[in-house]
Amino acid sequence: MSANKLTEFMAKTKLITGSGCVKQLKDEVNNREYNTMLIVTDKGIRNSGILEKIETILQSTSIETLIYDEVKPNPTVTATNEAYILFKDKGIKSILAVGGGSVIDSAKALAVLFANGGSIADYFGFDIYGNDPIPLFAIPTTVGTGSEGGHAAVITEDHVELKTKKLVFGETLFPKVAFLDGELLQGMPGSLVASTGMDALTHAIEGYVSRNGSVITDALNLHAVRVIGASILEAVGNTENVEAMNKMVQASCSTGIGMANGGLGLVHGISHAIGAQYDAPHGIVNAILLPYVLEFNWIADPYKFAQIGEALRVNTWGMTVEDAAKAAVEKVKELTREVGIPDKLSAIGVDKQNIDVLTDIACKDELYMIPNPRKATRQDIYNILEAAI
Repeated sequence: MSANKLTEFMAKTKLITGSGCVKQLKDEVNNREYNTMLIVTDKGIRNSGILEKIETILQSTSIETLIYDEVKPNPTVTATNEAYILFKDKGIKSILAVGGGSVIDSAKALAVLFANGGSIADYFGFDIYGNDPIPLFAIPTTVGTGSEGGHAAVITEDHVELKTKKLVFGETLFPKVAFLDGELLQGMPGSLVASTGMDALTHAIEGYVSRNGSVITDALNLHAVRVIGASILEAVGNTENVEAMNKMVQASCSTGIGMANGGLGLVHGISHAIGAQYDAPHGIVNAILLPYVLEFNWIADPYKFAQIGEALRVNTWGMTVEDAAKAAVEKVKELTREVGIPDKLSAIGVDKQNIDVLTDIACKDELYMIPNPRKATRQDIYNILEAAI
């Protein structure tokens, strides 16, 4: 990354943070422009009691609410279009996303459709839609993805023969307000904290070493590495630890802002291929792949990898830059094991017979191949997958 390189930084979401901050929701949405609101969520959030808390807050406003709670992991074109058709004649004026990355991405996609119509597949790419999306608010309920801080929706293209993940981008697709409330997340399953927390660490590391980064995105991402490294074990070990949960959800959001402006890399290029083909959990796939990709990437920027090691509290005193970089990779492996993430993709059902297909999909994903610090050939990607499976 050169400070002389031309970059553009966008951060258009108002962030409200801290324990109990979700109570500020009523003040932010109590506006006649938002009078009919669609709450987008999933069955897990409804069953957890979180949705009920949000509904109670909204009862003291003038907002009329409708609920869509059918979001599944890795949202698809088909599911998104079906949800739009279900609610398109209900006069929806605003959307509240309550959930993880899949929920927030679904909500962003619906915000585009309510303003423009058609199929979400019509809007893959940058600023393809003509009308601004309807206002969107976000309450993340995991400590990963960071979608609440970004301007992209990831949707699986399932209506074609070869499933792939595509992105809808837009300068006006940032949520208006996001509420980062660690108190709301207390008691979530430790396994979910592990997978989404490692997802956030993946965003932070890939964003920090991205070719498209800047001093600004580096500051966001490297500090997120530091916060996640210091907090993730406490958060996984005791999900009632509200301070750790607040730190994790805020660090996740900072990486979301960072990746919206500096991009990601090879982990995501491969992970999206796997997610589309296997409908596999995004955070777990990222966490499994991360050490294998770091082993490939570190030689492209040993100094930055050494800084990642220091941020993860590796004692690099007396080490060469190269040794410190390798120690950072080992520390990530150790964290992955300690939070209970499998070390092989085969543990989640990925098999070697599809390596060629996955490799071909990843190779064509320039959004992630170009920012990756080390140029990867098709054989390189194949080798990473073979080792990871």
